[in-house]
Amino acid sequence: PAHKGKRLPYFRAAPNSPMTSENSLTHTKKLKADQLVQQNRLEEAKALYLEICRTDPSNVEAWISLSATNRRLGHFQEAEECARQAVRLQPELALAHYTQATAVHSQGKMEEALVGYRRTIQLNPDLARAHYLLGNVSHSMGLMDEALTSYRQAIALQPDFFEALNNLGAVLTSLGLLEEATKVLQQALALRPDTPQALTNLACVAEQAGRVDESLLLFQRALRISPDSIDVLARLAASLEKLGRLDEAKTHIERGLALNATHPMLALTAAKLARREGRTQDGVMLLEAVDERGLDQGILGEIQLLLGQLYDRLGNSERAFPLFVEGKRRLALATQSGEADTNHFLKKIESANRYLTNRLVESVGGDEGAADEAPIFLVGFPRSGTTLLDQILDCHPALQTLEEKPAVEIMEQVFLGWAGGREDALADLDHEQILHLRRIYFAEVERQVKRSPGVTLVDKFPLNIVQIPLIWRVFPHSRFILALRHPCDVCLSCLMQSFTVNEAMASFFTLENTARTYAGVMGLWQDFERKLPLRYHRVRYENVVGNFEAEMRALLDFLGVGWDDAVLSHVEHAKQRKVIDTPSYHQVTQPIYQHAKYRWKRYAKEFDSVMPILRPYIEDFGYAE
Repeated sequence: PAHKGKRLPYFRAAPNSPMTSENSLTHTKKLKADQLVQQNRLEEAKALYLEICRTDPSNVEAWISLSATNRRLGHFQEAEECARQAVRLQPELALAHYTQATAVHSQGKMEEALVGYRRTIQLNPDLARAHYLLGNVSHSMGLMDEALTSYRQAIALQPDFFEALNNLGAVLTSLGLLEEATKVLQQALALRPDTPQALTNLACVAEQAGRVDESLLLFQRALRISPDSIDVLARLAASLEKLGRLDEAKTHIERGLALNATHPMLALTAAKLARREGRTQDGVMLLEAVDERGLDQGILGEIQLLLGQLYDRLGNSERAFPLFVEGKRRLALATQSGEADTNHFLKKIESANRYLTNRLVESVGGDEGAADEAPIFLVGFPRSGTTLLDQILDCHPALQTLEEKPAVEIMEQVFLGWAGGREDALADLDHEQILHLRRIYFAEVERQVKRSPGVTLVDKFPLNIVQIPLIWRVFPHSRFILALRHPCDVCLSCLMQSFTVNEAMASFFTLENTARTYAGVMGLWQDFERKLPLRYHRVRYENVVGNFEAEMRALLDFLGVGWDDAVLSHVEHAKQRKVIDTPSYHQVTQPIYQHAKYRWKRYAKEFDSVMPILRPYIEDFGYAE
């Protein structure tokens, strides 16, 4: 949502306001000053309002008008002082508090603005503009629930409030509420067809939903309407960079930076391009030049995380780690994802093996038809190299990967509806129920990708590891690939990255919570490995980047497809993929590199507090020195 740099509204007291007890001369001067404001002759208007305030210092309306005029002139500190005088004179007047809030808001004093708008609404809940501006401030501070409530209330009071509709759509998009965001933004466009801001926000919805072509068309349409819109240029450049269309992205970035050399999103995308091209120091300079005042928590968090990654690439671990921590703190604020969300996923982990009863293994009989259609499941903890494996395997002519789509989750929802919490529910599934769950699974697969005939599906979704008992029950002939990487490197990488926040990813805002979640997830794997006759193969990230061919030959032999030289072209294959929707999108389009291998050692002192949590897994997975 855009508010910084926009002119905040000018209000004048109604003629019959209790503020207007004044003599005829003062009244005439005020009318003249109001006319000057309407004619945009602001310095002359300011002089008249100031004269009134000096001769009649108890005139609240004059102080409010003087404050508003100073703000329009960019004299924000004077605007604040005048508004404070109005509040002192009439502390129960909503308009006085509103004027003070807009004055401090214009200076980027968000906490004071938040208090002021809340007080305004408490005194007069019918001011739609106050609700709207409260929404803007709340969003910039990461108070997403209050932002949503404020925008919705502004729209309830003023249904044709375009700016509130547009900004509500943007917040809904950032929270992943795409269906509601689409409806709201279409309402905004109905009010102002072909408005660049709403078109850009709608493009972001399409992009997040995976409709890339539609997204680019909307961005380009917005840019045709407003060729010099920095926000449109920034959003389009960011999308093109993620798609790997780097020359196009660079063109839009250069054009935008010529208009505003420190625009935060342009700087962020330009720094990502610099990272891709190995111009690490250039990326640092771009991000450190950004004025952070007034930025919302989300974009600020993204900037700090990327800056930390660039310092890490330069070998400056002491500078990098605090940026990772602060960046994640900002992103947590931006999504209101904190301890409660983390605990929710940890509880899900704790209950994941409730269906792993003694009867479960005995319940699986021979199903000769299942072996031909059984997918391969690529699982592990996020940041263990699963995206790299996904790209390599998808090159093989006998394999086709499905990248992080919710086919297993949808199947699980149906099962949980049947289970009703019964521990033996998984063991008790009959043949028809299993066939039904398979049909549900493959229907979702077909909805997500066009299946190639005669090839085996590789379902890559790291945290499907939590659903292994259900997967094994429904597909007893399935093979599992367990992606492994040093647990400390995994946890550090999770801290370094920005994820689309969901129930699981909310666990990665601190190193301690990441380590606890790692232990919970990989502890489940150890239980499943011991109790179920799984067909699985471990792949170590360090071996993939250090001894590629040997590691891949062993994996492909396990999968029964054998070696094919096509897997050597995984970098070019990744470049041809339209969308790689993981934080590794820019890494898998590069030749295999070594600099992320055992990176955690440069941050060893930061792991002292979590090493007791991780040590059992370091030992079990063969990483003990």
